[in-house]
Amino acid sequence: MRIATSQIFQQQTASIDNLTALQQQQGAELSTGKRLNRPSDDPTHIAQDLSLRTQIAQGNQTGDNVANLSAELTTVDGALSSVTDVLQKARALAVSGASDALTPAQRQAMATQVDGLLGELVGLGNTQYAGKYVFGGTAALTQAPVKPGGTPTSSVTFSGNLQSQQEQLPSGQAVASSVTIQQAFNFASTDGSPNAFQTLIDLRNALTQGNVADASRSSVNVPGTSLAAATPIDTAGILSTALVADAGGNVDISISSAAAPNGVAIAIPANATVSAVLAAINAQTGATGVTASFDYAQQKLTLASTGGVPFQVRDVASPGAPVPGNFTAAFGLTQQADVTNTVSAQIGDVDRVLQVALQARTTVGQTIQNLSTVASLQSSQVLNNTAVQSGIEDADIAKVMTQFSQTQTALQAAYGTTTKLESKSLFDYLG
Repeated sequence: MRIATSQIFQQQTASIDNLTALQQQQGAELSTGKRLNRPSDDPTHIAQDLSLRTQIAQGNQTGDNVANLSAELTTVDGALSSVTDVLQKARALAVSGASDALTPAQRQAMATQVDGLLGELVGLGNTQYAGKYVFGGTAALTQAPVKPGGTPTSSVTFSGNLQSQQEQLPSGQAVASSVTIQQAFNFASTDGSPNAFQTLIDLRNALTQGNVADASRSSVNVPGTSLAAATPIDTAGILSTALVADAGGNVDISISSAAAPNGVAIAIPANATVSAVLAAINAQTGATGVTASFDYAQQKLTLASTGGVPFQVRDVASPGAPVPGNFTAAFGLTQQADVTNTVSAQIGDVDRVLQVALQARTTVGQTIQNLSTVASLQSSQVLNNTAVQSGIEDADIAKVMTQFSQTQTALQAAYGTTTKLESKSLFDYLG
């Protein structure tokens, strides 16, 4: 069997090429520390490696998003903390203001402080993070959404919406990045109770103007029921404190004031509707200086003097009845209505908005905690995937160095053999 010289040279050339390619691959592994530098290096593991790279990138992106969300929620939490501080200061002023020992000048000084707190509250309602109003909802806002009206502020308007701001993580999970102004400030509350801004306005006005009102201490209805204008006040199961009529079937009251020092008796049948009760009381406003209104959202009755004058409300028996009914108890009214009691009544409203703000802060704190858990899990997953990726990609440097040396020796031997073959002539073979 004849072996042509050209065939020998082809075999040597192929061997040199293979050894050179192997040496280049090993050199790349030594320089990069990776045994996978291109897909052709290990086709059996490249798919797994690419999948791990995707998971690691997604995990890192989720971590970045969570960090940004946590920073925004921390800003929201800081704003809510300031809101609760403002409301607690307002409450302290309301408690101090509910004293008969105060002079009008002292109440005016307290009212000025409340007005300053109101300004702080408006500023907190316009808190921003990265140029976004955190309590503005999802509305595209180009200016502050919370705006005071009047001098001094007599109302506060809101130009955002009540939809919760949310961010979506790469995993598809949606996370609230703030709370709504309703959750934070009780704005446009579902139960009709005053928002934090209006609460401070009412407190300031009570201190400044000496407003006198006698309002239901809380909602008069049983939860799940409600009084409407045409609802008889003796309807069973509606009032928390059941209405008890006198022997004549009435729940009459008497209102006395500076204008009516001897009191004006107002006849109220126990089966009268809410609107009829209001009409009966307001029919005597000229004599008593007191008007009546009913907040159907909050289910509260309010009697207020037209000139800030103190007045008294008490139950009286209708003609011929020995014992009066319980109108004042059923509607949560106090017998004495003056500036002190009016300011004292504001404490309940302050407590209400303070509780709302604290609940919002609890919600934000829980979300921050949940995000911390998500970040921890993502970090662990990224570390695990990175470890697996390292096992696939990283080269065994000591082993590769040995292989590189062996390949280099083999390559030098191949070059030497080829050189010797090239020096041979036809006469060497014939001899």
